[in-house]
Amino acid sequence: MNKYRFLVLCLVCTACSSKELPFENEGNPLLAESKQLNCANQRYERTIDSLWDVVSTRLNQVLPDTMPPGRRENMIQIRNAGLLKQFKIFYTTLDTVSLNLITRSGQIDSLIARQVMELKVQRETQEKRVLDFLMKVEHQNPQAAVQWNKKFLQAAKEVCQ
Repeated sequence: MNKYRFLVLCLVCTACSSKELPFENEGNPLLAESKQLNCANQRYERTIDSLWDVVSTRLNQVLPDTMPPGRRENMIQIRNAGLLKQFKIFYTTLDTVSLNLITRSGQIDSLIARQVMELKVQRETQEKRVLDFLMKVEHQNPQAAVQWNKKFLQAAKEVCQ
């Protein structure tokens, strides 16, 4: 009889621990992926900002002070090669270094934009998996689902290096 109780107790303990293990085993990789995708998105944003900051600095240096102030500021603040090229009168007066910088920045921006679109698809797929996971946890342990949801929300807000 004692052997039987011991066996039942072991099975109950195993069942209890296996209910929590799937949360950790499934949730932690999803959480890590959320953080990784969030950080990748932040890196892309920083890269694009840095790229256009260089262009803006260059334009600030080379655009003539005689330009109408509003137009000059608008041109400096634009972060799109196609839009910059629409300032035909002033764009055509830029030096070769500035023109090449704008063209190259536009090409790099386009490449990064494609990567951002791919990342967006990955993030949407991952968000669906997170929602499926949270629903599964909710059915088994509503309190754990709340905690996991907090972890995922925190991961989405983290500032990456």
